[in-house]
Amino acid sequence: MRQDKRNAAALVLLLILVILIFSFSQALMQKREEISIVLPQGGDLAVIGGDTAAFMTALEGTKAGAQVFLFPNGAKLLVDTHLLISEGLAAVSTPLQKELGIDFSLEEFREMMELAGKEAADRLLLEAFIEEAESLYALSMNYIDYLDYSDYGEMFFDTIPDPKGEPYLHLPSSLEAGVRFRELLIEKVNNEGVIIRPEKVNAIVFFRDEGDNGALRGVQMLLLENEEGEISPFYVRGVVLADGGYSGDALRWHGNPKWNNQINLRPEQIGKGLQMAFSLKADFLRTDFLYRKIFLIQPHTGQYKEFLSAGGQGVYFFNIEGQVLEVGADIEEIADFIMRSPEGGAFVLVPEELAEELDLDNKGVFRSFNNLDDLARILELKEIPVFRGLYYRLTYHTAPVSTGICFTPGGLAVTPLGEVKDVHGEIIPGLFAAGEIVGGLHGEGMLPGMALSETLFFSRRVGMSAAEHVRR
Repeated sequence: MRQDKRNAAALVLLLILVILIFSFSQALMQKREEISIVLPQGGDLAVIGGDTAAFMTALEGTKAGAQVFLFPNGAKLLVDTHLLISEGLAAVSTPLQKELGIDFSLEEFREMMELAGKEAADRLLLEAFIEEAESLYALSMNYIDYLDYSDYGEMFFDTIPDPKGEPYLHLPSSLEAGVRFRELLIEKVNNEGVIIRPEKVNAIVFFRDEGDNGALRGVQMLLLENEEGEISPFYVRGVVLADGGYSGDALRWHGNPKWNNQINLRPEQIGKGLQMAFSLKADFLRTDFLYRKIFLIQPHTGQYKEFLSAGGQGVYFFNIEGQVLEVGADIEEIADFIMRSPEGGAFVLVPEELAEELDLDNKGVFRSFNNLDDLARILELKEIPVFRGLYYRLTYHTAPVSTGICFTPGGLAVTPLGEVKDVHGEIIPGLFAAGEIVGGLHGEGMLPGMALSETLFFSRRVGMSAAEHVRR
């Protein structure tokens, strides 16, 4: 009997021991799972942005020996590529120029840039750009090589539309050039091993000296947010901001909150890079130059189409106050008039044949009135406009108009290597910038074709210098 009790007690103890061992092993496995989830992630260099400049910079950084991670930050990939390519390349000493007998010097190029920029460009950036101006054409070919989208081989930028007026400007002859460029750029980025990550970058964390206001000593990590809203660290040694800058929110950075009648042409660009840079006290170069376009608006759907005949004969701009812009105004004057008119209260009056041509595929953009009294009453104008020099018309064709800012040459202050400077002119260690987020090269304005040339110039320099920084 005693033996049976001892056997039963031993069995209970054994069962308890088994349960304890099982529980311990389960806890250990769970702990291992938790540890595996929070294992640190990272790499050498992070490029933030999904535009052409971001892809090119990531590619250059990888080719220079860095492990590069690309964070589009929720942006659609390469939405600016077609526009960049279609507007051409500003370059000198190209085979095409020599073939056409164009003798265009670097000094002439510099003078044209200074004239367009009102001599307000950053001198160091301008000098660096001029030094590499001759290589920009070759660099563009390095990115796209030869295009085989047609039955015959053709150079990429093989047209100079105005050899006398703009002998530096090269355009592609194919409408598919931008599409092919985008395809090749994606292919090269993938082949070179750039890793594209889906998380969004919420913040850049730096090593600092002791104290809340301690000096920045280098990049420590990014704080990433996934689709579930979870935040995790990502350790890097360098960061490049190339997310398109502030083109989608230009008025926020340039000044006048009273400006009305604005279309956001690039809503995907929210200026996240600038916000992060400003939190680090980065310096920002403001300009008064805003490159704007005029758009016809479809009242009911909000659709819009560029109004290329804005300064044409017989075209008048007026607003709800009854004010009329003088005939012969240029695009900048027209844009100012529209932006300073009451919200939704700017209009254009055009001849009948132009209204029929531009009616956005007959979607009712233009309205017709038999006399000015009806026009003023139905549009609820405060005064009947007086169109000086307007010949008698049987009908008056009007449509609402608005403006959109395509780009502006302001942006972050950088060195010729793309290193971001703070408000005291000191370099923020490990922080670089490329693309539209950069300012200072163009001063108050820019020549046609400079957008792509600047992208090539900064992408190569920033990719190489950032890779060198993280290796150190």
